[in-house]
Amino acid sequence: MFSPTDVQALRRQLTPIDLSGLQTEQTAALTGYRRHYGIDADSLGCHHSHRIGTVFSGEYTLIAQHFQLPDAGAGTAFLLHGYYDHAGLYGHLIRQCLALGYSVVIMDLPGHGLSSGKPASIGSFEEYSEALESVLALAAKLPRPWVGIGQSTGCAIIMDSLLHRNLDERFGLAHYVLLCPLLYPVGWSLSRYVFYLTRSFLPGIRRSFARNSHDDSFLRFLREYDCLQARTLPTAWVAAMADYQQRFAGAAQSAVPVHIIQGTDDGTVDWRKNLPLISEKFPAGKAHLLDDARHHLVNESAVFRERLFARLVRIIGP
Repeated sequence: MFSPTDVQALRRQLTPIDLSGLQTEQTAALTGYRRHYGIDADSLGCHHSHRIGTVFSGEYTLIAQHFQLPDAGAGTAFLLHGYYDHAGLYGHLIRQCLALGYSVVIMDLPGHGLSSGKPASIGSFEEYSEALESVLALAAKLPRPWVGIGQSTGCAIIMDSLLHRNLDERFGLAHYVLLCPLLYPVGWSLSRYVFYLTRSFLPGIRRSFARNSHDDSFLRFLREYDCLQARTLPTAWVAAMADYQQRFAGAAQSAVPVHIIQGTDDGTVDWRKNLPLISEKFPAGKAHLLDDARHHLVNESAVFRERLFARLVRIIGP
C-alpha cells in the first residue's frame, strides 16, 4: 500500500531530474511507489533505466519520470495524462511505448500526483502548456524522433500548445496522438450555467467517480487504493477549461496532422460535438473510432487496450 505518508517521504527525497544522468537510486519510498502503481521494472517487462525528479515551471514543482531503453531505439515518447490522473496510472501505455522502442518521459501535471499545486486545480490551461515546455526544454538531447501522446486533458494541452504556442515549430515532434481529447464535456450546455451561477460562492463540488472504463478493477483502484486521487472538482479548473474553449474557438487553423483515437462509448467528453470542431482546426488530422470503448482509453479493459495499441502501432510504430 502506498500511503499519504509515503507520498511525503518520496517528495522529500526528490532532486532536480537529469534526463541524461545516472538512474535514480531506488529508495524504499520510490520502490513502494513504483510497485504500487505497476510501473516497476518487473511490471513493465523490459530492461530500462529509471529517473525521477523535479522540474520547475513557474510557481510549480513538477515531478517528471524518464524510462530509458539501453539504446537510442525508436526515439522518445512524451506522455500527457488526463484530469485527476498521474504518471503512476499510465503503466499500460508506458509498457507499450517501450515495446515499440521508445523511451518515455512523463510528468505529473500541476495539482496532480506528486507535483505541487492545489489538488486538481489550475489558474489557466496555459500553465499546463508551460509545464510541458519546461519538460521538453530539459529533454533537448534525448533521442529523436519525438512523439506526443495525450489522454483527455493531456490532448487539450497539446492542441492548445499547437494553436497558440508554436509547439510544433519550437520542438518538432514527429507525431501527435490524441486519446479522447477534451474540448467540451458531456452535458456542458447545462452545467456551464450552473457553474456561472455558483462559482462566486462555491469553490468546488464533491467529485463523483465516473465509470469511464470497462475495467472494474481499475475503477475500484482509483476509488479505494489511490491516495493521489483528488476528491473535489474545483470551480477554478472549470473556469480554466471554459477559457481554453474560448481560445480554441478563436484560433486559426493548424496544418499539423494530429491523430485522434476516440471511443464511441465515451460518457465524459462530447465527442460527437468535439470531433468536427477539432477537425476544423486541424484539417490534416485523422480520426480513428474505437467502437464501444469508454473515455479512459489507456486504462480500458484488455480487449479495448489491444485495439487501442494496434491502432497506435500503425501511427507511431517502426
